Amino acid sequence: MAGLRLRIVTPHNELLDGSVEMVVLPGSEGQLAVYPGHIPLVTTLQDGEIQAGKGEDERRFRVAGGWVKVSSQQVIVLAREAEAVSASKDSAALRL
Repeated sequence: MAGLRLRIVTPHNELLDGSVEMVVLPGSEGQLAVYPGHIPLVTTLQDGEIQAGKGEDERRFRVAGGWVKVSSQQVIVLAREAEAVSASKDSAALRL
């Protein structure tokens, strides 16, 4: 199954650059779910939580505003602030 490349970047750090099945974002108009093949989109983010992946591979990140750019195979989050709130077994939790 083809995945999405997800990058989560702050002014201070790159928290994630990896492949995920799906992403749920706190969009300015509400929750936004992105799967491979999504139409291109640029929007603002509100404070909230990003859910990346599903099941055992799920990772969550808390974000404080920013922007997101979505294309059919990539999601780039440019957050003012962000931190990992959980991580998969094989990656350490990253914090600012």
